[in-house]
Amino acid sequence: MCSQIVESGQCSNWLCADPARQITKIRAIAYFSGKLRATIHRYKYGGGHGWSLIFGRLLVAWLDQNARDRPPDLIIANPTFLGDGGASWRHAECVLEVAATEDVLGEWPFDLEETPALVKTRPTPKSAGGNAAAKRAAATDLRAALHIPDAARTQGRRILVYDDVCTTGSQLDAIAGYLIDEGGAAEVEGIVLARAPWKSTTQD
Repeated sequence: MCSQIVESGQCSNWLCADPARQITKIRAIAYFSGKLRATIHRYKYGGGHGWSLIFGRLLVAWLDQNARDRPPDLIIANPTFLGDGGASWRHAECVLEVAATEDVLGEWPFDLEETPALVKTRPTPKSAGGNAAAKRAAATDLRAALHIPDAARTQGRRILVYDDVCTTGSQLDAIAGYLIDEGGAAEVEGIVLARAPWKSTTQD
């Protein structure tokens, strides 16, 4: 699933070796560090909404270079909940909307329906900044908040889930499990703008 190998020859992320893992793999465009880390934080929390144009173009460029051999049937976002206790705007969905605009030949199946293929029905605890155990707990709560309005859109499909950052992969794995178990998806992979550089020791 990843390329982060420690001296033992094993990936340092617990999810890679988890036999219950349901996401096939998680790809990352870059590392979540330095200026990119600061830029993603500004985009999500600091009003830098214009970065959606750059991130959307990056996503389309990544698809053009890496997804042609096994193209997904549907590309969705890690869903955002708006409203009391939720986010102020749909940062992940906005990147998909821009990516679809930049996909001038209409080659990639972005989820742009008024009712998304996967929705989040309530706010859930934020996982950013927590340890691995807290992230797994937040992922469990996220799965309980998901809903598929029309399973015909996910049944038998190879689905690619976009998110901005991957630290442990817990949330993306929870989403994959829900899409497979409740939506009948054939396979789920993830693509993120950036993943955290993993430590050289096994995470909790």
